[in-house]
Amino acid sequence: LPKWFVIIGLMLNAKKGIAAKQIMRDVGLTYKTAWYSAMRVRCGMIDNCNILENIVEMDEAYVGGKPRKKYKNADNNTNISKVTNKRGRGTKKTPIVGIVERNGNIVLKVIQKLNSQNLLSMLRENVKTDNAIVVTDEFRSYRSFDEIVQHYTVDHSKKQWVRGAMHVNTIEGFWNIVKNSIKGNYVVLSKKYLPFYLVQAQYVFNFRNYKGNIFEKYLKEAVQHDNPMEYYKPLKPVNKIVYSKCKTK
Repeated sequence: LPKWFVIIGLMLNAKKGIAAKQIMRDVGLTYKTAWYSAMRVRCGMIDNCNILENIVEMDEAYVGGKPRKKYKNADNNTNISKVTNKRGRGTKKTPIVGIVERNGNIVLKVIQKLNSQNLLSMLRENVKTDNAIVVTDEFRSYRSFDEIVQHYTVDHSKKQWVRGAMHVNTIEGFWNIVKNSIKGNYVVLSKKYLPFYLVQAQYVFNFRNYKGNIFEKYLKEAVQHDNPMEYYKPLKPVNKIVYSKCKTK
């Protein structure tokens, strides 16, 4: 039990995440036990009861390792030119979507297909649309938001970053934290378990200004969760564990 408490304390205070290898060294465990324990702690951080309002920003990011450099023959095998790997939209990396309330909470989700239907569904589940202003970039899949909420865009293709109070700088700043944490802590991060890592990033961000005893708060909430993993394996698909509907909705 003391080792469990040490692991929980380490993870609650790791703003940019913590690797299982680091937990292994700090607590004195095997790697498998450290990995499993960290996953169980992340499962205790799952919270789908955040309803956002006021000014909210929505944006997507792409997570994945850099692809190997590729080259092609340019002129009948005489010149070799470097192939530029696509970044951003259209890449083969895993897309994640975030919605953040200004000076409030954030909601994160792995969405395989960034179409209007999926983005609109996420918006309706997490934003109080009758009391919110949504700010996005010019991505065409966000256009359907105009039908249900007050929606503003900033056009990055025209070098437009801020339009009065309208910008997505808050969510983009958060993406920097997430990507730096992945680069700095994890040699390999499984696409299958990515939602668990995002749960930790979301939890630490949402309680960044919490004035009470965050350790005690976590324990009280964690013991209310059903056991999501057994023998190093999730008992059901990771997406169903992480993105299940909040019981209070």
